[in-house]
Formats: sequence, C-alpha cells, structure tokens
Amino acid sequence: MAHCATLTELPDGDLLAAWFGGFYETAPDTAILAARYRVQTESWSQPWVMADWPDHPMGQPVFLQRPDGELWLFYDVIMAWDWISAQPYRQRSTDGGHTWSQPEQLLDYPGLMFRSRPMVLGQRIILPVYDENVWQSFMMISDDDGVSWRLTAPMKSPQGNIHPCVVQLDDGRLLAYLRTGGKGGVIWRSVSYDQGDTWTPLAATDLPNPNSGIDLLRLRSGALALAFNNSDRRRTPLCVAIGGQDECFEHMRTLEDELAEFSYPALLQADDGRIHLVYTCRRRYIQHAIFSEEWLWNGDPRK
Repeated sequence: MAHCATLTELPDGDLLAAWFGGFYETAPDTAILAARYRVQTESWSQPWVMADWPDHPMGQPVFLQRPDGELWLFYDVIMAWDWISAQPYRQRSTDGGHTWSQPEQLLDYPGLMFRSRPMVLGQRIILPVYDENVWQSFMMISDDDGVSWRLTAPMKSPQGNIHPCVVQLDDGRLLAYLRTGGKGGVIWRSVSYDQGDTWTPLAATDLPNPNSGIDLLRLRSGALALAFNNSDRRRTPLCVAIGGQDECFEHMRTLEDELAEFSYPALLQADDGRIHLVYTCRRRYIQHAIFSEEWLWNGDPRK
C-alpha cells in the first residue's frame, strides 16, 4: 500500500516526495517513505524509509522548506489502533532529507492530523490541520518560527470536513478549500481577512467531492489550480482545473478516468514554471505527472 504523497522542491532544484506505505493503512509496519526526483536526468531514485516508529503506524507527511535551507517534515504517529489516536510530530533536516533530527511532538492532541502544505506569511507559519475524531478543520499557527503553536477556532460544516488547503489572493485574503465528509458531496470554502486567525462560515462550492483529498495551488501567474476527483461518490476521475481568483474554474484536464482509485493529489510549481502532481494510484504506488499552465488553460471547458 502506498498513499498520501507530498512534494517539495529542494534548494538545488531536485524534488523530494514522501508518502506512507506498509502492508495496509494503519498496519504496524507503515512508515514514511521518500524518493528524490533528479531534474537533470528526469528520473526518480529508489524509495527509502525516511521516518519509522517501530510497531506504530505513521502517515500524513507534509514538508516545509525553510529560507535557511533547513527542511521540516511533519507527520502523524498512531499511538493505538486508528487515526483518532494519532499525534502530530516534526523532524528537521539540514542535508536535504538525508538525515533527520529526533522527532518533536508539537501538541498533545490525539487525532490532530496533517495533509496540506503550510503557508508562510512573514514571521507567521500557518499549518492546515484537522481533527479526525470530530471531522473539523483548524489552522495551526506559529508566530515564533515554529517554537510554539496555537489552534484557531474549528471550521464546521454539516457533513464534517477535513484537509483544508490554503492560498493567498492578490487582495491579501486567504482562501481555503476543504474536503467534504459523509458519503460525499461538494468542496467547501472559507476566507480569512486576518492572516488566518479567523475564518468565515464554510460555504458550499459547485465542485464535487467524494469524501477524498484535494489540493489547491496558486500559480505564479496568479491563477488557481485545483486537483480533485470530479465526482461526488468515487475517487475517479482525477482532474486538474484552472481558473482565476474569482474561483471560476473554466478549464479542466482529466489525468485518470478508469474505475479505480486515483486520489490524494498534491501540486507543486517548480522554479522553472513546470507544474508537478503526485497522487495515489490504485493504492499500490505513487504516480507523478508534469505539465504546464498553458496545457491546463487549453483543456476542455469545465461543465
């Protein structure tokens, strides 16, 4: 089993991906695995175990590349038998992910989970999180360079929500898209006018969601790219839509449409402008796609 990939660009231009893998999700042997994409050869290294707690399942890795070159890895460790007992941890690397510091527990909060990329606004770090016990999302905020953390008020919706993804718009507002709960439905949205401290009540979008992961990315052009399952019931097809900051996602490309699971997308725009996408493919491996913003704009009109 391979699931829940994340992606970052290293200072030398290579990419680093991480995900959790094991016999099955929440199996005792589940660890954080990683692979490096070498841009010069356009090839991936063999995977290796990046972090492992013996007999404790792990998951939900997220990277944060720091300005001084240090790399942070956030993840969850299951303390009992399910995600509701998972605790949030961080490790640090000064050599591009080859070696890591000892794990640091960030908060004592069973069920507090990661998924989406952090946002840095000046001295503030905003880390989207959610509570697996009650299916409500939060922002975990640090104003002292990650020394201490606090949680915002919960973001609530009728069916529950998790996996908040955050981008900043030209006018300074923060926009969050969130995965739905229940049997499926739509993507939810919320806006912050104060750099993430408070959020507007969640509102439904017209974008379907089958209770599965999404990713929202602001491109350097200012356009928004959204990776999601264009279905309210199934984790297929997997699509990437593009639009302006008015959130009218006008064009869309379909990357996978077979009757299988293609889920948990994670987007990244590299320094060379290319867009990278990693996602779960059939729960067996992590797939990688590369495309341009122009390719997205030339996609089919989204109906």
